[in-house]
Amino acid sequence: MIQFGKLGGFHFNDSKYGDDDLDTASIDPYRLFLVFNELADAEMRQAEGFDPAHMLDQSHNVSDPIESLMQSAMEVQRAYAQALIVDRAALGEYQESNDALMASNTLKAAFTTDVEPILAMARLESGAAIDPISTYRAAGYRAKVSQIRPAVAAGTSGIV
Repeated sequence: MIQFGKLGGFHFNDSKYGDDDLDTASIDPYRLFLVFNELADAEMRQAEGFDPAHMLDQSHNVSDPIESLMQSAMEVQRAYAQALIVDRAALGEYQESNDALMASNTLKAAFTTDVEPILAMARLESGAAIDPISTYRAAGYRAKVSQIRPAVAAGTSGIV
């Protein structure tokens, strides 16, 4: 779509049955990585007209919505970091020679690389929490706002 200048969109959330808006990468993290591989490739080669907007679209039926969004944001960061370390020269050579196995292995090498230390360092250097969900829970925000907000009557959609 990028090479033809077409507008497109991806839901970074995962789904099992239709558009059920599960947390990002909860079912298929490799698919998320492959999307970010294409986005990173377009960014690195400065594709004409490439100006992405990233949004998370998910529904929280069984989990804390803030924690779920945090988890999804961290998975997006992980997929992007992994996409940035793809050996683009090797991948390009394998693609040109139609060597699908080695192209796939090149992508899988980046996907299976543990980028968490890099992400943790980036969070630390930017003044963010190294472990955002644990920090959020330790802050007791949910308990504080539950004292302020009225309880929801039964019969709702089930969203927390």
